[in-house]
Amino acid sequence: MELRGYQLEAAAPALRGRNCIVWLPTGAGKTRVAAHVCRQHLQSRSGAKVAFLVNKVHLVDQHAQKEFHELQKDFKVAAVSGESSHKTFFAEVVRQSDVVICTAQILLNALGSGQEDTHVELLDFSLLVIDECHHTHKDAVYNRIMLSYLQRKLGGQQDLPQVLGLTASPGTGGATTLKGAIEHILQICANLDTEEISSAQEEVQQLQSQVPQPRKQHDLCQERVQDPFGERLKKMMEQIQQYMEMPDLPQDFGTQMYEQRIVELEKAAAEGFCRRRRLCALTLRRYNDALLVSDSVRMVDAFQCLQQFYADHGDARDPTERFLSAMFEENRRSLQALTRDQRYENPRLSKLEEILREHFQPLGTSRGIVFTKTRQSAHSLLSWLQDTAALQHIRAAVLTGAGYSNQTKAMTQNEQQDIIKLFRAGALNLLFSTSVAEEGLDIPECNIVVRYGLMTNEIAMMQARGRARAKDSVYSVVAKTHSREVSRELLNESLVELMERAIRVVQAMPKQEYYLKIRELQQVAVASWQLKEARLSQRRQLHDPGTVRLYCVSCGVAVCQGSDIRTVEGTHHVNIHPSFGLCYRVSSGKMHFQRTFKDWEPGCRIACSQCGQDWGMEMIYRQVKLPILSIKNFVMETPAERKRYKKWSAVTFPIEEFDYTEYCCSTHSQSF
Repeated sequence: MELRGYQLEAAAPALRGRNCIVWLPTGAGKTRVAAHVCRQHLQSRSGAKVAFLVNKVHLVDQHAQKEFHELQKDFKVAAVSGESSHKTFFAEVVRQSDVVICTAQILLNALGSGQEDTHVELLDFSLLVIDECHHTHKDAVYNRIMLSYLQRKLGGQQDLPQVLGLTASPGTGGATTLKGAIEHILQICANLDTEEISSAQEEVQQLQSQVPQPRKQHDLCQERVQDPFGERLKKMMEQIQQYMEMPDLPQDFGTQMYEQRIVELEKAAAEGFCRRRRLCALTLRRYNDALLVSDSVRMVDAFQCLQQFYADHGDARDPTERFLSAMFEENRRSLQALTRDQRYENPRLSKLEEILREHFQPLGTSRGIVFTKTRQSAHSLLSWLQDTAALQHIRAAVLTGAGYSNQTKAMTQNEQQDIIKLFRAGALNLLFSTSVAEEGLDIPECNIVVRYGLMTNEIAMMQARGRARAKDSVYSVVAKTHSREVSRELLNESLVELMERAIRVVQAMPKQEYYLKIRELQQVAVASWQLKEARLSQRRQLHDPGTVRLYCVSCGVAVCQGSDIRTVEGTHHVNIHPSFGLCYRVSSGKMHFQRTFKDWEPGCRIACSQCGQDWGMEMIYRQVKLPILSIKNFVMETPAERKRYKKWSAVTFPIEEFDYTEYCCSTHSQSF
């Protein structure tokens, strides 16, 4: 595992056992530096054990198969992610391994677990490596692990693991002044207990020759001259607002601000059991999505979004649903006709076609990524390419994340791996990707990287730009002239320079001054965290579970009491009331997941028997069927208020753990 000069320079403090952040650009081989440090650490210390933490599931196997493959000749390397069966016996895996590569969430769960076969301690490790360590802030998973570490450190514990952070872009944390950027860098250092930021300073010329920067170009286009499709959608939205008897709602249709307002309106309507207003707000949100899709891709994609929305909502059951459905039917044909009129098509697509035609010659070997904001736009761009005659020779696919989305289906880890494998092998040469491909992915050198109508921060810009690693590669920004996207891109360039200046200032700080500042920031962080935890604990005791009621978010029917809810494995919230089965209907066909679980398997989806609103799914736990409730599908009423929650962890009453033996005994006695 030979390191280049600049990599050895960056690795030096870590090789001396110091806590440090290795700051090198994307493509400079930070993971190779970490693997080298891990080898030296394991060879020089008896009983050494390494945890290599990542923030995305697909990076677990990637690192195990690539940079850590060499280590497997001499050491036991285990890869554990949420989709692997190893996590069920995580403590045993840790005991038997020298290096554990896992998602940070797995380690956090294990640190807090009360079960012997999954619980581990921070002190079980002698080295913690944190990939993409700029995410160690606020309530992020990395930071929650490090807050536990800092609590021990400030309490005087001596034998804590060494910490090695890896990043290409710590960012400025939203700061636009040098003072603010320095504060942000110091905070990241404090969170990671960093003694120094290590980078290439002596070997900077070698680094620049090994990691060439792409040529940047702004590919700008004009606004649509006319947009009759968008205008018609806006008129329909005005009609819905009048039907809601809310004509005074702002009419900044097709913006993020409008979406935010509508989401708040839908939440308030659900909490007030106003079904009419809630259904209208949900529909307005989908129309707003359609305007955003039309703005970024094609009119036909926006039209299909709306068609799918109405198809998913099935038969109209009440006057509001009938009104909304009839209005769409009245406009369906004229909307469809407009989607076929090329005079009104999106100018950005002509610009993208121009770029792809230039870089992807029919017999060429080019490879590229087009970064776009949403999964919906990634899928729509692929459809556009497949419908464009001049681009038929390009072998493209979509790469998106694994989280839940109300727009399109998430990709599984296996699907992601398959796409990346095909891209690496050359069977695919273009990806339409969301931010999932920005960080850490082992993707071959690209000749062309396009940021398509994106507004993100300087970290995302640097990560995306770092994918264009081939010789003479191009980094293109496709946007409308004088748009906010162009302004943001220019601001990001300034912020990258500001970040670099801030890092140099921190690197040059007198050691005593630096250590005092870090200690002070750590004390504040730990005190704030302890206060927040105490408040959360108090909040969970505010109400007696028997005084809490749950109602269906859609029709407002009373569903159960808080005292009927239990947690399974501390994660899944189930209803144990014997007659609860009468409140819901079960869909046909079981749910399927990529992974298997230790004590349970997924059953069927469940929905409100009154209105058909999705509620969650059944789980089969040791042969017992239990309904898991998804909290976002309910309104919760306490003696204080009526409210919708996004997470069960935010509720104001205590929830007991499910007792399998007690449940079996009570259901058995009831059946006699």
